[in-house]
Amino acid sequence: MRFRVQATVAGVTRYFTLLLLSLSTFGFVAILGCQKQEEITRYTVKKLPPATEKESSSGSATKEDASPPVADQGPPDRDRMLAAIVPHGKMAWFFKMTGPREPIAEKMGEFLALLGSLKFGDGDDAQPEWTLPEGWTSEKGNGLRFATLRMKSGDETLEATVIPLPTEDPTSADYVLSNVNRWCEQMGIPALKKSDLTADKHPENAEVKQIEVAGTTVTLANLVGRQKSGGMGAAPFAPFAGGKKSPPKTKPAEQSRNDQPRSAGLPKWTVPEGWKEAEGNQFSLAAFVVQDGDKSVKSTVSSAGGDLLQNVNRWRGQLQLPEWSQEEMDKAVKTLTVDGVESPLIELVGTDARTSQPSSTMGVIVPRGGQSWFFKLTGDVSLARREKANFEKFVQSVKFPK
Repeated sequence: MRFRVQATVAGVTRYFTLLLLSLSTFGFVAILGCQKQEEITRYTVKKLPPATEKESSSGSATKEDASPPVADQGPPDRDRMLAAIVPHGKMAWFFKMTGPREPIAEKMGEFLALLGSLKFGDGDDAQPEWTLPEGWTSEKGNGLRFATLRMKSGDETLEATVIPLPTEDPTSADYVLSNVNRWCEQMGIPALKKSDLTADKHPENAEVKQIEVAGTTVTLANLVGRQKSGGMGAAPFAPFAGGKKSPPKTKPAEQSRNDQPRSAGLPKWTVPEGWKEAEGNQFSLAAFVVQDGDKSVKSTVSSAGGDLLQNVNRWRGQLQLPEWSQEEMDKAVKTLTVDGVESPLIELVGTDARTSQPSSTMGVIVPRGGQSWFFKLTGDVSLARREKANFEKFVQSVKFPK
């Protein structure tokens, strides 16, 4: 299902602003009026529905949030999340700002102007370019982040993240809804229904719209609630979300030896004999485990951004090893051919920062279309050495879609 609701970036800003009419200090109309014309891409205007949530002069919703309380201190509507899903090819680009309700609302016009300035080059693997609003800065991301954007609101520094991740169809309603509902969960507000994505009326504190930007349909979310804490599991990037379902997984090795993920945009591989399917985390596309008595190793498949040295030093930090310089890494790195691409192979042994036990990490990082695919084997040192040949065969069996 592809959404085709047309609106201007400025029009959507006015639409969301109706939720905050009493907060005159936000000055959204003034913000938009000050944007440079070339920073906003304009599109065919379609009449927008009226806002459904009215607010008191204090800025609090007149109807209480019915979601259950979370452990955090503070009112249930203290935080705001502005987020967007921008599909391009087999990638979903996630733009997101989360923080105190009023400062984030103050930046709504600039956030939408940023989205309106997006441009992609030719090809499904092209990365976006954008025009930063005045006063915003951009830093190259690491790990999952493609970029980190920062801006000032009074004495506060706010942050927006840009995270790309692969998926079979980033325009599908199921994919969009699963991510929007993950955000709702993070903000402690009720989940939406699929019909809410294109409805004229929206649930309280959960406004969702679609606009046309850079030749694609972008889903916008303006959520008000109380952000849950809890580290990366509750962080504002859950692009592998699939509603309440887990990310796609492989069949067990004894059932299928050549498989998964079945999605057209994801690689396929052959699972070694004796590897069993395992539960991954929110960033893993697949996971396998090998058990030998009380020893175990786990292999995972994931995709993220960041350069090679940053990711290798992240692994070294997990093993309580000092960071490498570029020269040190260049001397230690080996290569493995994966689907015709020479890919760095890293072998590390250290002490697991979580368990304080000796641990090994073997990792192959496969560059593909501006992203990096991570194949890792972690766990008991002796078992990892025994499974090294299987791990290398597993990675070398990987085939990416043409």
